[in-house]
Amino acid sequence: MVIVVEGKNDYNKIKSVFPEANIVITNGSAVDQELILRLTKLSEKDDIVLCLDPDFPGNKIRDKINRAIPNAANIYAKKSQAISHNKRKVGIEHMSKADIISLFENVKFKKLGSDITMDNLIDLGLVGQYNSKELRLKICEILKIGYCNSKTLLNRLNMYGYTLSELKEAYDS
Repeated sequence: MVIVVEGKNDYNKIKSVFPEANIVITNGSAVDQELILRLTKLSEKDDIVLCLDPDFPGNKIRDKINRAIPNAANIYAKKSQAISHNKRKVGIEHMSKADIISLFENVKFKKLGSDITMDNLIDLGLVGQYNSKELRLKICEILKIGYCNSKTLLNRLNMYGYTLSELKEAYDS
């Protein structure tokens, strides 16, 4: 497994928890073609796991790498667990060791075969209702797929192969 992080502080934090981990640093949101080629080559023999900050730049990096390496796995940290002590920064580097261990217990590998549609999300009130955002937040936390809007939720549910019955089970819990 190769873990992709944004910077050297994230690298150091992951290494402090998993000393034997193979880690690649993106050096921020400037993901260049050289890095993509390197990750593509690594993905031929190893699983690529994206462990990126739960913020806008982290999501941009995640999207770019996922487009280039569709079989990359994703870890979604909770923003509340990744905030610095002074509440000014967000990053993997600010997470506790226990939270990082928990993150890696929930690696999401892509699968095929979901039967969930946008109509299902509408029927469950995850779209178009006054409390849809709160419901999506709850579902995303239960399924550990990172908070997202309705379109991205549908994409992630399908990408990870969740079934409608699994979605309803998370909804009911």
